Amino acid sequence: MQITDRIYGKIDIKSKVITDLIKSKPFQRLKKISQDGAPHYIQPARDVTRYEHSIGVWYLAYRYKRPIEEQIAALLHDIPHTAFSHVIDFVVKDKDHEFHDKFMKKIIINSEIPNILRENNISLKKVLAKENFDILENDLPDVSIDRLDYFMRDGYAIGFLPKNIIDMFLKEMKIVDEKIIFTNQRIAATFAILFVNFSRLIWLDPTSHGSFFLVAEAIKIGLDLGHISQEDFFTDDDTLYRKLENTGNKRIKGLLSRLKPGKEFIYAQKESAEFYGPNKPRYVNPLVRTNNGLERLTSIVPNLEYFFKEFTNNYKYIGVKQLQT
Repeated sequence: MQITDRIYGKIDIKSKVITDLIKSKPFQRLKKISQDGAPHYIQPARDVTRYEHSIGVWYLAYRYKRPIEEQIAALLHDIPHTAFSHVIDFVVKDKDHEFHDKFMKKIIINSEIPNILRENNISLKKVLAKENFDILENDLPDVSIDRLDYFMRDGYAIGFLPKNIIDMFLKEMKIVDEKIIFTNQRIAATFAILFVNFSRLIWLDPTSHGSFFLVAEAIKIGLDLGHISQEDFFTDDDTLYRKLENTGNKRIKGLLSRLKPGKEFIYAQKESAEFYGPNKPRYVNPLVRTNNGLERLTSIVPNLEYFFKEFTNNYKYIGVKQLQT
């Protein structure tokens, strides 16, 4: 099986179990789930899917020669993602943005995935033990392969990150003591600074925040009126969107009508904001190989610590309103 990836190029997938899992129904569903959740309705360039991202995370696990169970865990890490991705966290008020993870085991067990693993002599128990895979989804401020892929993929898709910079990052990153580390201080600093700015410009930009609230409010209304149920969360973006549209509810229709290209949002103070609430400011503080061993980047470049703290404090809560068009 060969895949042409937008940031990694042509990838030859020689593993039968990986190929079988990609072809499975639960994995194919990810083609219809947007990585960004909702802002692609307003900013069409944001076209990354959970399918594409999941293959990218697997590829990084493969590139770093991780055990096959860890490669499979990387491939399947987003299998339980809901329609509209993290929008559902706004609906259920999950401040950690991890609602979908609660359904990982249930969704996998009730699919053809266990049979695929059994046929290929792979332990399902080992695959599901994500806590044993240190570089897959570790805690901030470390770099994980999940975090690495979505940073590079989203940055490339929206036009911020050139391919040669991606290649440079990958060249200078190694795994030491089950941590992703940088071998070059300047490249580590470039990565960290870009990550914070992508967080500001992509994941916490006002249009992201506003579009999340529009879709979340529409879903809440649909739930309250009994037009949709939690089971609908595990369909896909188009299916849930059409179901909301077909309710005929004027409030839902009004909210969805605002999800159109060009209908951007801007930041607003709390008192004048249409939508105001908590968010998840993210930064990385990678480990760097130095003459003294492995050190956090902020130990080498202290000014970055103030930069990270300022960013976190400024973006814990975001207020937005939509521009009049």
